[in-house]
Amino acid sequence: MPVGKRAWLYVSRNKKRSVLLFLLLTALMTISLLGLALHAASKDAGKLLRSSIGGYFTIQSAADSDEKVDERLLQQVKTLDNISRYNGVDTYYLYTEGLQLMPGSNHGTGLVGEFMPKLIGCTDSSLHERFVAVSFQLKEGRHIQADDQGKAVISEAVAGRNHLSLGDTIHGSAVNGVRGWPPHAWGAEQDFEIVGIYTTVRNEPVSPSTPECDLQENIIFTDIAAAKAFYQSKFPDRDPEEYEYGSGIMLFLEDPAHMEETVAALKTQLYADWDGLILSENNAAYTQAAGPIQQIEVISLLLLLVILVLSVAILALILLLWTRERTTEAGILISMGLSPRGVMKQIILENDMVGAPAFLAAALLSRGISGILERWLGGLLQNICLADYIGLPQLAVVLLCAAAVIAVSVLLACIPFLRQKPREILTTLS
Repeated sequence: MPVGKRAWLYVSRNKKRSVLLFLLLTALMTISLLGLALHAASKDAGKLLRSSIGGYFTIQSAADSDEKVDERLLQQVKTLDNISRYNGVDTYYLYTEGLQLMPGSNHGTGLVGEFMPKLIGCTDSSLHERFVAVSFQLKEGRHIQADDQGKAVISEAVAGRNHLSLGDTIHGSAVNGVRGWPPHAWGAEQDFEIVGIYTTVRNEPVSPSTPECDLQENIIFTDIAAAKAFYQSKFPDRDPEEYEYGSGIMLFLEDPAHMEETVAALKTQLYADWDGLILSENNAAYTQAAGPIQQIEVISLLLLLVILVLSVAILALILLLWTRERTTEAGILISMGLSPRGVMKQIILENDMVGAPAFLAAALLSRGISGILERWLGGLLQNICLADYIGLPQLAVVLLCAAAVIAVSVLLACIPFLRQKPREILTTLS
C-alpha cells in the first residue's frame, strides 16, 4: 500500500488524535503569526512615532565665515539619506504702511519702525521652529508652501487689530529707514494675500524698549519666492543660485534616532567647508521619548521569542511522545516489509496532512483576531493595521517552523527504528 494512502487511513481512522493535533497546531501557529505581526508592527509604529515626534538640525553661516547657506547647498543636502523634509528660512523687513502692528517702542511716533514687522520667508511655514515648538499654532487657513507666491500668514492679534481675514491683502515695500535695505533697492514692493492666521501659545517677555519688529505677534510668514525677489532687488548682479538663506535651513529626519549618523555623513560630503558653518541639532523631543519607544520594541521582541520558543517546545514534546507510543505499530509495519525510513516518512506525512488545514485555519483566524488585539492594545499601534503584517514573510516563517518541528520531532522519536535492523526491532517488541 502506498505511503500516502496509509498516512491518510491513519489520520481518518484516528479522529480524536487528528482533531487534537489540528487544534494544537492551529492555536500555536495563530499565536506565532500574531506574535510575528505584533513585533513587525511595533517596529513600524516606533518608527512612525519617532518620525512624528520629529528631529531636525539647522545649518547656518558662522558669523566670521565667508561660507554661505545658499540655494546650491540646500539642493545638495536635501537629497541625503534620512532627510524627509526641509525648510529654508530667511528673515527680512518691509514697511507696511497702514498696517496697525501690536504697539512697541515706536508706537505713536509715525516713524517707519512703527509699521515695520519682521517677515520670515519659508519654504514651509509649518516647519518653522515656532510652529514645531508649538509657540505658534495655525488657527485659520493654511501654511505657506514651497510653490506659493505672494502669500502670507499673519497673527490673530494683527488680523483682529486691522479687521483682516483670509483672502485680504497687505502691502510691503522697501523705503528709507527699513532695516537691511540699501538705497539702490528702495522702491521694491510686494502684495501679500493672507492665506493663514496663527495664534500665539507662549508669551515672550517684552519691555517698553522692544520695537514692533521684535514682538512675536508682529511676525509675518511669507513665501520664499518673495524673499528671493527682494534679495534680487538688493543684489541684482548675483546669480539666483547664490541666494542666501539668512536664517539657515532646517533639515528634518525620517528617523531622529539616527541624528548623529546623519550629521556625521553630511560632514563627509564636499558640499561646503563645514568648519565655516554651524550645525545645530534639535533632538530634544525624541530624546525624551526614546526610552519608552525602545522599551516597546524590546518587549515586543522578547514576547515574540517567548511565543516561538514555547510553541516549538510544546509541539515538539507532544509529537515526540505521540510518535514513541507507536513503537508496536512501527514494528508491525517493518515486519510487513516497510523500511524504518518509510515508517518515519509515513508519520511525517500524517502530521503534514493535519498541519496543512491547520495552517490555513491559523492564517484566517489570526487576521480575524488581529482586529480584537488592536482594540485591546488601544493607542499603542496608532495608525497601524495589524492584519497588514500577517503577510507572506510571517506565513512563510510559521510554515517553515511548523514543518521543521514536525520533521525533527518524528526523526528523534524514530531514531531507535533507524539505528536497528528490522529483526532486532521485532525481537525487542516480542
